Amino acid sequence: MIFHKSRYLILVTRELSKKYTFPLLIGFFLGLFGMIGFRQIAPKLLNQIAAPTIHVGLVGDVTPATLPLSIQTLISSGLTRLGPDGSPEPDLATKWEATDAGRTYVFTIAENTLWHGGGHVQARDINYNIRDVTFSVNSPYSLRATLKEPFAPFLTLVSKPILQVGLKGMGNYRVGSIRLKGETVQSLRLEPIADRLAPAREYRFYRTEAMATLAFHLGDVDVLEDMSASDAFSSWKNSSVSAHPRYDRVVALYFNTKDPMLGDKSFRQALGFAVPPLSNAAPAASDGAGSFDVPDLGFERAYSPIPKTSWGYTDSIKKYEYDPATTKKLMTSAKMASESANLTITTFSQYVDVAQKIATSWTNLGVPTTVQVVNTIGQFQVLLSAQAIPPDPDQYPLWHSTQASTNLTGYLNVKIDKLLEDGRKELDTEKRKKIYYDFAKRLVEDAPALFLYYPTTYTVTRRK
Repeated sequence: MIFHKSRYLILVTRELSKKYTFPLLIGFFLGLFGMIGFRQIAPKLLNQIAAPTIHVGLVGDVTPATLPLSIQTLISSGLTRLGPDGSPEPDLATKWEATDAGRTYVFTIAENTLWHGGGHVQARDINYNIRDVTFSVNSPYSLRATLKEPFAPFLTLVSKPILQVGLKGMGNYRVGSIRLKGETVQSLRLEPIADRLAPAREYRFYRTEAMATLAFHLGDVDVLEDMSASDAFSSWKNSSVSAHPRYDRVVALYFNTKDPMLGDKSFRQALGFAVPPLSNAAPAASDGAGSFDVPDLGFERAYSPIPKTSWGYTDSIKKYEYDPATTKKLMTSAKMASESANLTITTFSQYVDVAQKIATSWTNLGVPTTVQVVNTIGQFQVLLSAQAIPPDPDQYPLWHSTQASTNLTGYLNVKIDKLLEDGRKELDTEKRKKIYYDFAKRLVEDAPALFLYYPTTYTVTRRK
């Protein structure tokens, strides 16, 4: 009985397959291609539907080529990466060797790294464009860099993430979508690769902090990053604010050393000791000539042109703490009598409160000072502004006398020039440390600028 039923089914199946051969073949191939296609799009659908998305607001006009470094590092990697102290560490390059007194570097590329678009990352894919550096391929996973002259910070330059056309990289996130207005990025969606259930990150860019704050208020974004102020959110019960000192920037008073008064080192030092307290320490006592209120500005104080987190930082430098008595003594020894000194602090709107407090302190100590708010840097006596600090302690562009466009103070010191020249040629880290220790001590002593504090940025997060 069972045999007859099986035979019947076989005969029926044979007849049906003969009659419907073409539809069955079409159905088979459609099913096969559908299965393959589903495997390709399923992760993306999972990211879009199942995985949560964090909406992040940032302030600034950026293009695909000028995305913030924090975003670039999510998308891709450089040959090296920078450790917490700014030291280069292996990344895409598992190791390297410097020869010919630092004129030649040979990098060994990791062989198991894949581009987001498919294919292994090879030496021929490295697309850095660095002046006076020539890259050549030794083998699929060996890259040679030839420098015109030795340049110790070179390994810092190649920490920049490598991106192909279309913002394709090799990092833990890939670009899911990007929306542009002209060349300006309006929004950018990053989707996780390794962990499919990890949150996607969608960045939205706003021209001003006021616009970003409104977007947060309306629920368009859940997080605001790198905000310069937190006052607008202090009374919001549904948000939390965290502060982050920016050790890659320093706010300082830059003196025009070509100015007749400010060309005097003693006068610059006197002004340094007349800056009000910028940390949470108590203000210094009065100089006896009458008391006045010196407000505590509440910032983390900076004393050096090199950030405190850097391997090239030393704390053994002159510290300009608020000291009216020392200010009076230095004023007396200065070539320019303080009675004839009138100063203007030029600054930007975000620093006007700090500038006014410093101006008040200087005025009370006998140097009448006013504040001028500008939109761009032009001529100035004293400039209060933030400046980016390079991750390597090399500060040749900022302080070498030949760098007219970036040496804001017009500073000229032959010894400083020599230290900066030696520091970027020396490959031995311990020897470089000694060079930059000496550089920082001499520069702070000479006071072409007074380093005040590390700016604080804030992250605002919506509470769930």
